[in-house]
Amino acid sequence: MHVCAQPLRQRGCEAGRLSGVGAYPWGQSLRPAGDPNPLSFALLGALRVQRSGSAIALGAPRQRSVLVCLLLRPDAVVTVDELIDDLWGDQPPGSPLVTLRSYVSQLRKLLEPARATPTVLLSQAGGYRLAIDPDQVDLWRAKQLHELAGRCSTEQPEQARTHLQQALSLWRGDPLADLPGPLIHREREHLSELRLTLLEERLALDVALTDPADYLSELEALAAEHPFRERLQALLIRALHRQGRAPEARTVYDTLHARLVEHLGIEPGPELAALRDELDPDQLPSALRHFTGRRDHVAGLGRALTSRTGPGLRLATVTGMAGVGKTALAVRAAHTVRPHFPDGRLYADLRGADLVPASASDILAEFLTALGIRPAAVPKDLPGRSALFRTATAGKQLLIVLDNARDDAQIQPLLPGSPDCAVIVTSRTVLYSVPSVLHVALDVFSTDEALSLLDAVIGRARRSAQQADAEQLVEACGRLPLAVRIAAARLAATPDQPIAAFVRRLTDDREGITALRTQDVAIEQVFDLSYRLLPPPLVTAFRALSWIEPDIGLASAAAVLGLPEERAERLAESLVDQALLESIGAGRYRYHDLVRAFARRTSRRLDPEERTAAHHRLLTLLLFRARTAFALAVPGDPVADVFGEPPTHPIAQPVFSDLAHARRWARAETPGAVALAAAIATAGPGELRPTVDLLIALSPLGLGAFGGRAEEACRLLIAAAVACGDRAAEGRSRFLLGTILLAGARLDEAGVQAHEAARACQEAGDRAVLRQSLNDLGLIAQAEGRHQEAIAAFDEAALLARRLGHRSGEVASAANAALSRIRSGRAATAAETCRLLLDDPAGGAADPAMTAYVHYVLGLAYQVLGRLDDAAAQLRFCIDRAHPARDLDRESAARSRLADVLRLLGRVDEAVHQAERALALATEGGRQRERALAHLVLANAMTARGDRLTARTHEAEAHLLLGRLSAPESAAAGPLLTALATNDRTVVNGGENRR
Repeated sequence: MHVCAQPLRQRGCEAGRLSGVGAYPWGQSLRPAGDPNPLSFALLGALRVQRSGSAIALGAPRQRSVLVCLLLRPDAVVTVDELIDDLWGDQPPGSPLVTLRSYVSQLRKLLEPARATPTVLLSQAGGYRLAIDPDQVDLWRAKQLHELAGRCSTEQPEQARTHLQQALSLWRGDPLADLPGPLIHREREHLSELRLTLLEERLALDVALTDPADYLSELEALAAEHPFRERLQALLIRALHRQGRAPEARTVYDTLHARLVEHLGIEPGPELAALRDELDPDQLPSALRHFTGRRDHVAGLGRALTSRTGPGLRLATVTGMAGVGKTALAVRAAHTVRPHFPDGRLYADLRGADLVPASASDILAEFLTALGIRPAAVPKDLPGRSALFRTATAGKQLLIVLDNARDDAQIQPLLPGSPDCAVIVTSRTVLYSVPSVLHVALDVFSTDEALSLLDAVIGRARRSAQQADAEQLVEACGRLPLAVRIAAARLAATPDQPIAAFVRRLTDDREGITALRTQDVAIEQVFDLSYRLLPPPLVTAFRALSWIEPDIGLASAAAVLGLPEERAERLAESLVDQALLESIGAGRYRYHDLVRAFARRTSRRLDPEERTAAHHRLLTLLLFRARTAFALAVPGDPVADVFGEPPTHPIAQPVFSDLAHARRWARAETPGAVALAAAIATAGPGELRPTVDLLIALSPLGLGAFGGRAEEACRLLIAAAVACGDRAAEGRSRFLLGTILLAGARLDEAGVQAHEAARACQEAGDRAVLRQSLNDLGLIAQAEGRHQEAIAAFDEAALLARRLGHRSGEVASAANAALSRIRSGRAATAAETCRLLLDDPAGGAADPAMTAYVHYVLGLAYQVLGRLDDAAAQLRFCIDRAHPARDLDRESAARSRLADVLRLLGRVDEAVHQAERALALATEGGRQRERALAHLVLANAMTARGDRLTARTHEAEAHLLLGRLSAPESAAAGPLLTALATNDRTVVNGGENRR
């Protein structure tokens, strides 16, 4: 059987690693100096073995064959049966085993004459193993060089050619000459084939890289020696053609074709078929210089255009927004499949984005003459030309690229009449009726692809030296290929300009897009071509919807356009079809950043009031729905009373079935609300108060999750409120900012904002937000261990809530105060407060979240007082109320506390179960502090169970999570974890409540 190569060690193809293998003189090993086994072996010619450069006489031919059989499997066990089969096949001698052992014994003495115990030729597992490195054998070095060449051939063809030449230099004659044995005979043929393959591959690189005069004589001789070897004949045809000897190249093809048909009854393969007529029409544009990325798309198009999976025409479509690289991709893919279409490649720009697109009739006339039809024979009418084109393409293998099509109707007359043809169509619009076998909806670059294009134009060194600015640049270009290409060209023209300076121009809200222009092209002009083709309703929609960001919900689109949702959806989907808007999900859309910039610039120019009207309509809708969601999230909160009167327009009517529905809406629309608030804050004081109210209404529904963007919007609102002297808006904006800072555990900054908010609200008489600010001041003091200050602030907040009739707020602040009393050593007083809150008929029973929180705090108090059974009962009450409400943080914290209580009660298995549930909930909720707590409680429970290994794992994970927290939050959580780790029952921290 044929002996396959063992897997070689993975090597790179850099010049400094294995590229010098072939430079070693024969016999010198690649093993390190001082190797105790300085042997080297040669199979690529007569068998030769050397020790430290001196040749070893190996004895009889059959004995040498034993060594070869082992060398073909270096460092692998070869069984006795395999060796007997390799040496004698079906005709072994009378005592083959005795003979084989004699050969092995003699070889050991020859390979290691000075050793009593062999270290090279070893007996092992019913056979023998030659304990050598493959680098000691020329065959394996040649195969390794071949493998390296294959990995380098695409990116480093010169290096690949060097590797191949080094491999060929290892041959010294006929491989394994004069050695007997069936395996040797088979391997001799394989090695000859390997050398021929190496020669072919090297010559293929010669054809691609060097002048034909350097290799043509060698190629001609080799092709004459192997007249049926199609690859060699194809290389000879290419070389002759490159030298301008096209008639001779044609003769070589014709001779080979006749030879294959006469002697083998076959036609030439695809490579030769692609070369049969270099004069076939080829209208493909040159592939774009610095083409980057898109490998999967190029490969997919190649498969679609060349695979014969059905009887119909192989047609692929590429659609996408202007500047996304449709033409570059189509042309690149077309070039990769050229050999599959030997009858020619046709190309036409249909100018679909122009006001007057190209005429299909004119394009057909050009195609027909390219195919050899005399101009006088071309019909005058479109149907006649289309019919003749189908006839002229019948039976041919043509590739046709129809670039920049406007619509389906423009394409239909240009389709060929042969299923052996293939077509690529590019268009900005979706082509619904074109029968494509593959549709590529082309998106923008990935960041790596965009940076690679930047590298190709300005140089990797310049980009690497300004890495952060380069990343900002490609993001400012929206990773749109054309925009990145233009920006790179601008930078290449000004080599001393810092990338950051260009980024600043691009990020200018009003003028940035104008920086993306060269003498030949401008992004704004490219987008304008699409814009001018829109019918009037889409023109208005395109501009107006651009004032919604970062994405567009259907209700928001309807509000801004002043239309029912059904009509707004039709307009949005039409813009998607025109590649001016992206569909990112059911009923949600998004502009590319540069398209939005163009739409807004156009809107400002044509209708300066369009922005204000769009913002007002969007604010009206969002505030009304946020007001309704707020009432579901915080029932009875008096803040809702100052949100203003609800609008009466039908599009604003809420559709929330419950709080969960409201939360889902808030998650989807809060980014847009934050962006709207920032936009209004920078536009002037016109709608400042309702904008602030919008964010306040969203605050109990997860506003803090939007971190930096929400913080920036709040700071802009504060600046706008201060500028116009609106103390009420300032107080509310500062309260919002403090809320966000507190959620991020930035306690010092949050404290400053909460104090300023309280003062402004006091002056403005805004008691509802004043109460919230006082509660926040208590939370900050509590987190910093100033428990008496915290109690005072919470008590004041609770009193103010009672005066406002805000029962859930009163309960929250009172329970927060109770928690601070626990931490300050007054657990009994805290427990009494919680019991009064739960016993009050007007208590928080109507608000499950508040009731769950009070039970939680009471459970903590009982744990500190040593009433563990009562603590467990209260924590279970908390879980029973938090679970239906999907309050993951509260339920996770309660289960962690319950697990610790159960452990102290000796109910270890129950403790483990509760801790595992707590960890699962904390992981789902995403809060690292709750996860750390659950891990450490679980560690304590596992320790109590006696599973110290698992316990250590959970404890390590807890401290790892703690280390990732921000400094204030880590400092707050640290004592808790320490207390739990030492079985201290003192409660150090708990789940505070904002409301």
